[in-house]
Formats: sequence, C-alpha cells, structure tokens
Amino acid sequence: MKKTNKALASLAIAGMALTVVPFNAFADNAVPTRLAGNTAAQTAAAIADQTGWTGTAILASSASYGMVDALTAGPLSSYLKAPILLTGPGNTLDSDTKAELTKLNVKTVYVTSGKAVISQAVLDQLSGMGINVVSLGGQDRAETSVNIAKKMVGVTKVAVANGLQDALSIASIASAANEPILLTDKDSVPSSVAAYLAANPSITSTDVIGGTGVISNAVAAQFPNATRHFGTTAYDTNNQVIQDFSSSLQFTNVYVANGQTGIDALAGAPLAALTKSPIVLTDGTVPAAATFVHSKLATGAVVTALGGAAVVSDSVRTGVLTGSAPNQGGPVAVTSVTAVSASSFKVQFTSAPADTSKVTFAVTNSGAPVTVTPTWDSSNTFVTLSGSANFPEGTYAVDVKNGDTDLGSSTVAITTQKIAKINITATKLAVTQATTGSGIGYATYTVTDQYGNDITSNYLANNIQWQCGVGNITTPSHGVLKVTPNGQNLLTFSTVVITGYDSTSGVSASATLPTSTAMGTLSSITLNKLTNVNNTPLRAADTSDTWYVDYTANDMSGNPTNDYNLVKNGLILTGTNSDQLSVSSPYVIAKVVQDPNDSNKAAIQVTVTTDTVQMDMPVTITAMSWQGAPSSLQLTLKKQSAVDTFTLEAPSYNIASGELKQIPFVAYDQDGKQLTKYSDIVGSSSNPIVTISGFGDPSTGAGFVQNPDGTASLYMRATNVTGNQSVPQILTANTSTGKFSSVTINVQPTAKADTMVLNSTSIINTLQAGANQRIDFGYNYGGLTVNDQYGRPMDLDTVTQTGNGYNYEVVAMTSATTGTAIQLQQLNSGENVTTSSPITYAIAGGGNGIEVLANPSLTDNSTVNRTQTVNFYLINKSDEANVLAGQTNLAIASSSMTFSVIKNKDITGYTIDKVANPIFAQANSSTSGAIYTHQQTDEAANPDIYGTTSGGSKVMLAPGFIEGVSVDSPNKFKAVTVAGGISNSTNAYDSVKVIGLPLDASLTSASTNLTVTLMGADGLIHTVVAPIASSTTSPVAKELDLNYDGTAGMHMSDDGTTLYIDNATAMATEFGSAANPVSLQRNDAYGAANAKDIYFYIVDSYGKKGMNVSNIFATDWQSNGVTRATAIANSQTTVSPLNLDATTLYATGAPGLVKNGDYVTLSAVTNNGLVKTVKIVRNYN
Repeated sequence: MKKTNKALASLAIAGMALTVVPFNAFADNAVPTRLAGNTAAQTAAAIADQTGWTGTAILASSASYGMVDALTAGPLSSYLKAPILLTGPGNTLDSDTKAELTKLNVKTVYVTSGKAVISQAVLDQLSGMGINVVSLGGQDRAETSVNIAKKMVGVTKVAVANGLQDALSIASIASAANEPILLTDKDSVPSSVAAYLAANPSITSTDVIGGTGVISNAVAAQFPNATRHFGTTAYDTNNQVIQDFSSSLQFTNVYVANGQTGIDALAGAPLAALTKSPIVLTDGTVPAAATFVHSKLATGAVVTALGGAAVVSDSVRTGVLTGSAPNQGGPVAVTSVTAVSASSFKVQFTSAPADTSKVTFAVTNSGAPVTVTPTWDSSNTFVTLSGSANFPEGTYAVDVKNGDTDLGSSTVAITTQKIAKINITATKLAVTQATTGSGIGYATYTVTDQYGNDITSNYLANNIQWQCGVGNITTPSHGVLKVTPNGQNLLTFSTVVITGYDSTSGVSASATLPTSTAMGTLSSITLNKLTNVNNTPLRAADTSDTWYVDYTANDMSGNPTNDYNLVKNGLILTGTNSDQLSVSSPYVIAKVVQDPNDSNKAAIQVTVTTDTVQMDMPVTITAMSWQGAPSSLQLTLKKQSAVDTFTLEAPSYNIASGELKQIPFVAYDQDGKQLTKYSDIVGSSSNPIVTISGFGDPSTGAGFVQNPDGTASLYMRATNVTGNQSVPQILTANTSTGKFSSVTINVQPTAKADTMVLNSTSIINTLQAGANQRIDFGYNYGGLTVNDQYGRPMDLDTVTQTGNGYNYEVVAMTSATTGTAIQLQQLNSGENVTTSSPITYAIAGGGNGIEVLANPSLTDNSTVNRTQTVNFYLINKSDEANVLAGQTNLAIASSSMTFSVIKNKDITGYTIDKVANPIFAQANSSTSGAIYTHQQTDEAANPDIYGTTSGGSKVMLAPGFIEGVSVDSPNKFKAVTVAGGISNSTNAYDSVKVIGLPLDASLTSASTNLTVTLMGADGLIHTVVAPIASSTTSPVAKELDLNYDGTAGMHMSDDGTTLYIDNATAMATEFGSAANPVSLQRNDAYGAANAKDIYFYIVDSYGKKGMNVSNIFATDWQSNGVTRATAIANSQTTVSPLNLDATTLYATGAPGLVKNGDYVTLSAVTNNGLVKTVKIVRNYN
C-alpha cells in the first residue's frame, strides 16, 4: 500500500471511531457538526466512553484491508451494546485500546477478522487480560457476515449487499432494526449464506441493496420476499435507500461520510442507529440525496461530517444542510419502477424532468388500462403512482413518456398484501400500578407488509394470534399489547415471553421481555405547546372552544409513543375519572382523552370553566410520569371575551312607519375579535352587556333577537309617522366598558302600494283551448309583484306576512264569461278552483290566486276572436265592491295582458322545465298503503310541460295530453300524475311530480331521467325528458308562517300577528272536537294533507313545503271574557278555551271561545328554532 493511501485510510479510520456516540450523549449536549480525531484507536476509545456500554466490546482492524471483515459489524454493535475498538496491524494490541478495555471492565471481546488480519499474538494478549475472546472471522467475507449474523437473535429480516457503498447505505438502518447484513456475490449465493437462510425460517423478508449490476435477479430471488433498493450508481442507491426508509428515519441528526474510503460510514452506523439517522455518502461533491434530505430536516437539525475535511469538506456538509444538490446533466431516464405498496408504484428518474406536467404514465394489467394518480416528490426525481384501492394480484406494465420521448416500459408484479414481519419493539414489559394486586403489562409492536410498509393499523394485523404464558394478551389499540396476568403479580416474573403468529402468511415473532421494575408505562413526557384549530388564545369562560397540548412521550423501552393506554397509564392523574393533569388554576382543566381523530391515540385536552376572571393570569400545566422528571407548560389565561366596542350602522334600505326592520351592527371584544353570538352581546336583563335605546317597544319585536344558529340580530320598530314627512328616530347603544354608538334613522311615511308588475316570463299568454294559466304573488305560481312608493317589493307573496300589504289585492277582470276566448276562475291557497263556473273577475291576495282559462269549446275552425285582454287592478281591499261594480278609476295601479288561444295546428313541439335543484329523498309515512302521500308530493319535483310554436314561444297546454310518466331509476324515484289539489283536471301541464324515494344507507344522492309521454295536438305521440337528482340531506326550515283562507270567513291583521274568525260557520269549520281534532300541520303524521284552512307551514331548504313544525304551544288565552292570567290567579287552571294535543287543536269543555274577543295565542316552533306566534280571535257576537 502506498503511503498516501495508508494516510487516507488512517484518517478515515479515525473518523470511523469517532462516530459511535451514545444517544444519551446528545440528550444534554449539541451534536457537533464534525466528528474527527487524531488516531483511530484513540478516537474509538473516546467514543466508547460516551456510549456508557461496558463489559463487552467489538475489536476490528484499523488496516484498510481489514475493513471488509468489519463491514457488517454495525448491527452486531447495536445488538450487543458493545463499542467498536480498533487495533492496527502487527503483533501488539494497540496501547490505547488496551487501556480502554481495562477501563470498561470488558470481559468479552468479539473479533471480526481472522488471525491473518488480527494476529494470534494480539488474541493472546487479550486472553492474558482475563478477557474471553470470541472469533467471528470466517473463510471469506460472506462467512464472516454469517458468523456475525448468528450472534443476533429474534431476526426476521436481513439486508443483502455486494458492493462496499451499498452495505454502507443500509448499515445505520439495519443496525436500528436488528437486521443483519449478509454479503453475496453478483451471480451466486455463497454456500454459507444459503445455509444460514435455510437454518432460520423466521427470516421472512429481505432488503436487496443495489441494482442487477451488482446482485442479479436470480440471486435476489433466492432470498425471502426480496425488495430491491437501488439506483444507477452507488450514490444513487444511497439516495434511494434513504427515501425508501424515510418513514422509519428521524432527521434531527444526519451524518455525511466519504463513500470512497467507506470506513467512516461503517463506524458511524451504530451512532446513527441510536438516533435513527441516515448516513449520506459523498464522492467529494454534494450528492443528489441532499435535496431529499434537506426536505426532511427537522427544525434545528444538525448535519455532521464523519471524518476530517480531507474526506468530507465543509462545502459538502453545508450542501446537504441547505439541499443544494448539483444539477444532474444528461437526458432524463427511468432508473427503476417498483411496487411500493399493494396500491402504488414508484418510478425513479436519473434526474428531475424540466416539466413534470409533460411526463405521462400508462399502467395496464393484461392490456386493460389501470387508473392511477401521480404524486411527485419534492425533488421531482421520483413519482408515486397510486390507485384508489389495492390493485388485483397480477403483472402490470408501466409505460413512461416525457413529452414525445418514450422512456420505456417496465413490468412490475403485484402480490396480495400480506404480513411480512412482526416486530416486537418493546425491550421490556411495562407494568402499571397494581390496583388489583396483579398489575397490567404493556408492550409495543409493529407489523410491515412485503413492501416494507407499516400496516400495524391495517386489518391484516388484527389476524395475528398473540400468546403469553403468564396470562391473557389483547391488543387494546394498534401497536400495543396488553398483558393481564392469571392472578399472580407480573412483578414476580423476571421475564415474560410474548409470541405473535399470523396463520395466513406463516410469519411469527417472539420476544423475551424483562419485566420493568419501574412503575408506569412512560419513561418520559415533555409538554411542548398549546394548540387550537382556530388559533384562539386560552380565554376564561370560553366553554365553546377546546385546546390541546402538543407533547412528546417515550414508553418504558424508550420508543416514542402517543398510544392512549400507554400515556394514560404512564401519568400520575387526578380527578373523578383519574384523567386530569395538575393545573395551577381552578379555571382551567387539562386531561388525557382519546384523540378525536384517532381513538387509539392520546390527546391532552384543555378546557376552561364558566368562571370569569378580572385580569389575565398565568397558568401552569404539569405532567408527571411515574418515572422521569415532570414537564410543565407555562400559559396565560386571558380575561374572558367581552364586548368592548359596539357600532350601530345605517341600513341600506328605507324604513317606513311602523315597520319592524333589522339594524346592522358590528361588535368587537378587547382583542379586536368580532363577536356575533347572542350570549356574548346581550347578557341578561339585570346585567346587560350592551344597553340599547330608541328601538321601540320590545313587546312588538324590537331589540335583540337570538337567531337559530345562536347569533344575534337587532331590530327596530319604526315610530308611527302620521304626516307626509319623514321623522328621525335616534338609536343608541352603550357597552358596559363605556363605549357609545348612535345612528339616526329617517323613518319614512307609511308604506303604500304604488306600482304593479306583471312578470311576462312567469305568465304564459299563449294557450291551447282548455288550458289554464295560474297567477298569484308567489305562494304557488307567481307572476304578480307589488312595489311600494320606495320601490320595495311588498310582502304579498305568501299567505300571511307583516306590514300593510294586506290592505291590498289585485283584481283581474275581463269582459264576458261565455262565447269568448278567455274565462276567469278563482283559486285558493290549496291550488283548488273555488268557483263552480267561469266568472268575469278573480282576486289575488295572500295565497289566493287567479286562473286564466282558455275556452275549452274552441276548435281550430271556431270563428270566435282568439285573443282577449285581461285587465289587472291593484286596489285597496276596502274598494273591492266599488271596483267590481265598474269604478276602476279607484285602482292604485293597473296593467293588462292579452291572451291568445292558439290553434292546435300551430303547436309544433314540446318542452319540459329543467329541475335545477335536487329533491329530498324521503320515506313514505302512509299507513293506508297509498303509493305516495301529499307530504311526499310537497317535496317532489314538479316540472311544467309546455307546447312550443315554430318560433320557440311556450304554449300552455290543455289537461289530458299526458299519456304516461316513467323514470329510469324506479328504485330511487317515483313518477306520478297528481290531480285535484294540483289541478282540477288530471294530466295537466303541472300535474307531473317526481318523488325521491329512500336511498340505500351507502348513498347520499341519486339521479334519474324523467320521461313524459304525451299525445300531441297533431294526434301523434311525443316525449320530453328531464334529468332529476335527489339528496338524503335533511331539509332545514327557512321560513315559518300560518296558512288561512281570507275568503272563508276570516281575515288577518295588517301586521300579520292576529287572525280574526268572523262568523260562526268559520269557527265550526276550523275548530273540531275531541273526537275529531283539527291538525295545525300542513300534513298529518301519515303524510296526508290538511283539509282545513288554518295551519302552520314551513318553506324548507329545498324550497318545498313538506316539513312539519316540531311543536305548537298555546301560550295565552281568554275564555268567556276571563283571561288565562285571571283564571290562574283564581286557581282555575283546568279551564281552557281550547285544548292543544301535540299539534292538533279542538274545542272542548266550557266555556271555550264563546264571547266576542275571546282568543287563543299559538306559537309554532321548528326543529332549528324558528318561531311563529299568531293570536286567533273570535270576531263576532
């Protein structure tokens, strides 16, 4: 050997010795950025001191030609906890090594080389020191690797390498995993290696390091469940190995070693294994692995060079730290395609493509395309192709293209996912406090599949059969074993044998664990920081929020853990349920709970009590384990959120006399956080948070209102304006902190109907003979809008509304009823025609509507004028009789529309309305065997069907043209034609309804195509189709109101709060008896329609009226002139004017509503908090 090479080797060996640093050496001291020394033996001795390991050592040769023997010693060093010491060539044991052996009281030395490398004279010197010498050297490097492997027990997985750098790439990973490294040749398996495998059937998986250029496929196939890790060069392989095992590595410390000398990486393996750190190999330049390693570095991570600057320069070490990998020249090529799980492939490239969006992948299985999703790594040097589920077992072809360049095709085999390794990771059996006198034991384990993926939480791991000779063994959570003894205290056993066996794969594992004499299941815990999903600070009385403490914990074997059982049993806890940590403040509670996202894991939950505090105060949370030092977290409990500023804002709309309108505002707490909750803003009547003034009488609805979602709204009742000029109304608000806000609202004179609009898009004025066009304010059909003098739509679109809208109605009038093209009919809110013959006028108001009927007697040959004008008059209700008598000049506004009755021959096509929104998929609640209920049709889709002219204009069709309806998903939808309540005639334009049927529990939505078959005006069959969707999302109440019929002896007050019963006929009709109660719901419990005129109804989130109210309460009454308050005062609580049973109403007992002015007040409530209160008054003698 040349002197220069010897010098380089000596320097490398020095670096090697310096790498074996104990884990606990870094617990209190920062890891240096370089580990290098003078002589190899001296450095190795210094490292041995830091390990804390005594009694056993490994002796290797510091000569370069002896390194091959020590190549596989790293895993044995970790297994035996024996430091590696060095001696040079010759017949004398190195003096520094000799002194260290004495210092460490070493009684056994394992020698990695034969006598040709470490002489017999050296061995004799060891024996003379009273040391037992165990020789591991074999006839060749392969046999030496086998001899080393034989000293390790519990082995289920091996690594196989041929090249020097490949073995070094896996060394630290194998050392941490109790995985021996075996050496092989490229084209044949050495006999010693084959014999070792045959003698150890527990070895069920193999990591093959290097490509086919160093280990052929034929050789790899002779190892059990081989997974190859490789690249195009030794340094690419190093990069690949680090990436493939990144999930089991920790990147707090990373080591860089020279791959040409190799000795540093070899010695560094046990050191890196202690912290589960990777070793990056360099050829003197920054390697490609730097990019990936940099992306994984933990905050404050240290990158340490192994050896002096001559072997690892500062620039290389810094390059790994910063991730500045050199630009790889040459064209992009695929270096490997491998299966990395049962549902994904990994494609490795020589370098990052310039534009990954141009790289395409085609995966096929026996020629059939397979859908995959590509995910590139941060360095863009490899991509993972993932399927939505596990791939079927078989051979897959993966074709890769970079733009127009074909990068080739690779064949990859997918095998059914199975257990390949069971690893009992615990080194001791932790025993909890013996509450029953026997204690409970805990140990940890992991399970990996044939691809090296952790499947501990996978269903396959549930099939493992666990056995323990001292008691029953269960798996309370993923990766944790619970040992319940058969009566005898676990602490009486010095060791416990645990065995796991998977009958499907034949994989087993066994471990003899010493019983921990220390109490508890945690060796340490550290509280790191307080977290909150909304980044909300810890605040007093904020019981709506929850915080969590981020922590790190280690089990009794030193393994990191967040398992619920281990954490809960490893801490000293208090409280009723023994789950609370120590907290310095009575206003804060910290306890161990199951993680809301994974019940197997423990979370430390922090909540606050309802108590308030006067100022911010410090809080200390302390976690105390049965072992180790307690950990404390210093926090600040901030003063409870309180309204600090409250600003009233002017509304963007006019407010008229007497109206109840919402006033916008913004409220902020002392930290500038906006507050919206009613409870945060309003307070109580005795202790208000915000005091308001000028908003009007609270009994009329003015003031703060709690919305169904818990937020607050603010309403003002406008002052009454008697003249024609606006009147200022000053609104003020004061906070308990002394902040003031004011806004002046100019209340306008009373809103009056001013203009009327006929919506030409809603009203079809071209009709077939016998067809009808229905018009109202939007309760059922729409087409009419009335605006006040301020340009605001007035609330005439539902049956009952507040405001002065109910002083008004619209009258439609035409010239004659017979022998004309057009006739009129009256509609009620139930969509029924209430006139027995055509009339010259009809009235729209509330829910009542107007029907324009095309003369059904007209034919194509009729000579009657086929066009006719209908006049619409907006009037005061009090002027109705005079307007009907001809005084149309009294109308506030008027408009007209001309209707045409088209000939059948001019109807050239047909169309159906689109159904834009899904319908509710609901159950049939009928007990009568009906195929559908009124409630179901309330929620149904109801697309109208029209004819069309040659110009595309819609034509309203006469009833009777529909021949049939169907859907292509009959198990999810039902199509029906509904007569009666929908139209006076069946098969009318509006009679087709599609009901959403209940869906399978696995479905949340469905879709279908509705086909309507119709007889055309030309005598031929036509079809129209409309797509319809359904959803299982439960409807939510959006509006709540009361239905009544203003033409049936009753009327509503202008403000929409009082319904007057005007005659005895209406009273008898609307209020039943105990034997025949009247439902106050739109539909009864079985989905049948309410036959009465008075009922509460809901408009839900689907825009439908199928929901029923949750409850109806009688909150006040007056009977025979006696009010509820007077009756209660006189102990007459049994006297009531009306009985309310759930949601039905009936008259019973005496005296009832017998006097003019007697009343009952009803409040209906929805399941999400909407409330409607109406007073029903007897208004006749």
